[in-house]
Amino acid sequence: MRNIIRIFTSDARRLATNVVAVVVLMGLSVIPSLYAWFNILSNWDPYGESATANLNVVVASMDEGAEIEGMEINVGNMVISNLKENKTIGWVFADTEQEAVNGVYSGDYYAALVIDETFTEDLISFLGGDLENPKITYYENEKKNAIAPKITGKVETTVQEEINTAFVSTLAETILELSDYVATSDPEGNVTDSVVDKLTDLDSDVQTYITIMDSYISIIDAADSLMDATGKVTDQLDSIMESGRSIANSAQAAANGAEDALDTSSDLVMVNLDDLQRAMTAMRDSVDEVLTDAQNTGEIGQEQIEALQIAVRSLHSRFSSAMDTVTIADPTKKADVDQKRQTVENDFDKIGTDLDALENASQMTNAEAKAMAKEAQTDFDACVDSLDLLYRTYHDTVDPQLDNTMRALQDSILEVEQILNYSSDSIQDVSSALDSYPDMMSFGRERLEATRDEAVKMEEKLQELIADVRDVENNDQYRTLMALIESDPALIADFISSPVNLDQEPVYGVENNGSATAPFYVVLSIWFGSLILIAIMHTNLKTEEGFPHLKNYQKFFGRYIVFFLVGQVQTVITVLGCLLYVGIQCVHPFLFWLAASFTSFTFTLFMYSLGFALGNVGEAAAVVLMVIQVAGSGGTFPVEVLPTVFQLMYKYMPFAYGMNAMRETIAGMHGNDYIGYLAGMLIYIGIALLLGLVISIPCRKLNAMIEESKEKTDLLL
Repeated sequence: MRNIIRIFTSDARRLATNVVAVVVLMGLSVIPSLYAWFNILSNWDPYGESATANLNVVVASMDEGAEIEGMEINVGNMVISNLKENKTIGWVFADTEQEAVNGVYSGDYYAALVIDETFTEDLISFLGGDLENPKITYYENEKKNAIAPKITGKVETTVQEEINTAFVSTLAETILELSDYVATSDPEGNVTDSVVDKLTDLDSDVQTYITIMDSYISIIDAADSLMDATGKVTDQLDSIMESGRSIANSAQAAANGAEDALDTSSDLVMVNLDDLQRAMTAMRDSVDEVLTDAQNTGEIGQEQIEALQIAVRSLHSRFSSAMDTVTIADPTKKADVDQKRQTVENDFDKIGTDLDALENASQMTNAEAKAMAKEAQTDFDACVDSLDLLYRTYHDTVDPQLDNTMRALQDSILEVEQILNYSSDSIQDVSSALDSYPDMMSFGRERLEATRDEAVKMEEKLQELIADVRDVENNDQYRTLMALIESDPALIADFISSPVNLDQEPVYGVENNGSATAPFYVVLSIWFGSLILIAIMHTNLKTEEGFPHLKNYQKFFGRYIVFFLVGQVQTVITVLGCLLYVGIQCVHPFLFWLAASFTSFTFTLFMYSLGFALGNVGEAAAVVLMVIQVAGSGGTFPVEVLPTVFQLMYKYMPFAYGMNAMRETIAGMHGNDYIGYLAGMLIYIGIALLLGLVISIPCRKLNAMIEESKEKTDLLL
């Protein structure tokens, strides 16, 4: 054991003191991980919609459509419309067949779908008894890529299935469309009950018709009495018309008088408001004079104040009397005028209060008297403004309303006069027309009696038909048919077009293709890392100086420690990159590393043993084993689809055990399979120990001869 440690420390010392060796070891540690990461990322989701949408498939519809019962149908256009909503493939739509086919030959498109000219006509050919299968021609460029045709090849099947499903669904739904009638005509879903209800309603209508005919006949019989009464009525109506015209004339005269009165009243209000404005303006000027005298002399004239008080009370009384004469019918406009009138009333009250205060000016200081006179001047201004606003409101709103009301009244009186004149003439016309009715009534009575007799016969036939329909309900075949057509036509159509509903339940589901292929590329990178180790680093000691009497197992394990440690560093970098950088799915990250670490130990020991025992021959054997396992380990394709020779070799390949152990940690564990896969690699550890400790001894002379022959060539290292 001591010699094994001494050999390892000697190797570690030499590596640590050699910069080139350290750089090479760093490269050996990182390169395998790059191989795994880039391959996993490149296979991340090649079958997802975001990836397959980049594969261009061209579609051209030459379908000329067809006509069914006067309705134009073009299934080719329907297919194009549906494909435009499909985002799983990069659909390109061409106008001509030649354009689509040329694009496939030139490599612009991976495939082309060409819908035949008679596609719709052939699709409905069964209606004429001459069946023709509709055709879609599929062109595929198999040279451009090996995998792409396998993806785009699904397009052909998908489009064909969609068309077949749509056709069967539409046909079934049309056949079962009777159920819509049943659903709307009878909530209970019984077609015979629906028919009976319709017939019963018709029978009721016929009976009503018969009753109406009887009423008409009775009316005709009473027509003579009506003719006699007509003359008397027309005489009375003439008298009524004369009275109406006299009343209308009186109303017209009254309206004219009312209009004059309203004009006079309105004008009076307008004049009063205008006078009030002027008077208030004059008094405001008087207040200005009082204010000026007060500023000059420091005193307010009491005689002027008393004169202003008398004038203001007189104007206030005049304003109230003028506004009391105003009558407004419109509630909204009346409220507006009342509000503005109240504002003027309030202004008059304020002015009165101000003037009362100015009477006591002698008891105030000069400053207080001047301030009170200034406030009175402000209230006079406000009152003038309020009067002006009320004047404009009355002028613009109330006065025009009174004019409109009178005009409407006069128009109504004129209309009444016209109606009275027209009605007088109309009554005479009606009287003349009724004189000719007796002959017409006699002729119409005969026709009505004949129609009534026919209606009675129809009603009897309807009763018989209702009884016959009732008998159908007891038929077993009818009830079976009703059970079918009473269902939802769309639901039945969907069932007929696709009778089996496939529910997918993923078992050990994997999120993406990259995670699914990660075990293969990680195992492959570990093998590749072990392979470049034995290709770059020596497996045998070149000199035994300082290590006397070394045994074969000491040489073997002493040098292997370096290979083991470098292999573990490669594995840690690869695993951490897959989990943290690439982001693969992994249910058990620790066990994922453990499986990779044990796989690295197995592979480094196995290939180190090949190099230790067989030299260059062993290195070549390691390369061959890698090539065989890449092709036949089931890493990319299921082993069941591989040639028979690979299926037989699969169980003996170390790749399979390492990959399967990692798959357990990525997608989920099943029983003790994980332990079983790791245990399976113990066989290769045993083979490796046999090669390194036993078979290597007799192979030394052979390896020496091979090395000597290589040196003599001056070509081989």
